[in-house]
Amino acid sequence: MSYSPPNSFSAGTAITAASLEGNQEALRLYLHEQVNASDFQTSQWIETRHLQPPVLEPFTGTQHGISGHLAGQSMEGTGLQLTFCTSYLTGQGRTGIEPDTWLVIPNTSFQVSIRRGYRGFFHWWMELEHGPDNVPAVSGENYAIDERLNYVAPYLGNPSGVDKTAAQEGQNHQGSGGVYWQTGTPIGAKIAYPGAAGYGQRDGCMQVTGNGAQTLTVGLCHYSQIDRVACVNWGIALELFYI
Repeated sequence: MSYSPPNSFSAGTAITAASLEGNQEALRLYLHEQVNASDFQTSQWIETRHLQPPVLEPFTGTQHGISGHLAGQSMEGTGLQLTFCTSYLTGQGRTGIEPDTWLVIPNTSFQVSIRRGYRGFFHWWMELEHGPDNVPAVSGENYAIDERLNYVAPYLGNPSGVDKTAAQEGQNHQGSGGVYWQTGTPIGAKIAYPGAAGYGQRDGCMQVTGNGAQTLTVGLCHYSQIDRVACVNWGIALELFYI
């Protein structure tokens, strides 16, 4: 839409300061995409209609607005189902490798474009089945069956930035003589949510802060001594605000 001055002048008529100022104000309004200067001058707040519309990415579950980012994913999302951890990717659970080889858990991360300094929180929760891993123990190659653990922790940037202080562990379901796993039908965990055993809920919250524009990646990673760990239910959320 082109600019149309509210006041026009014909030959032989007087030109007033109010008429000229009216045209200038209309031009300022036009150049500022209909944001009236008085909206900013009379209050520290502006009207809702002047706020930047949020940019929504439905597949990744992220929304970027004028005040920051909000994001959320869970196993119910489009194309997102059960995910996993495994010792096949983290060194086969060998006894000579302690929890330093951390790898991303698929579908459990966000990547957002940050425009300035920020502060926020990354929330996560999981329900996991650890094992059963009944592969015989071999000295120097893997841990004893009832000693195998899986660690889950949040990270910033990439798994080398893992927050080990927030790591949570789960023990192999199989245990000694199948202590935590049904030996008959129906197959599955023998005891739901035992304290330190293989079946249960893990959750946490990590603070994230930074200065300046950047691309931020935040998510979950794992180190496993167990051959297969199923994340049967899970969810992640990010709330991040510009400061």
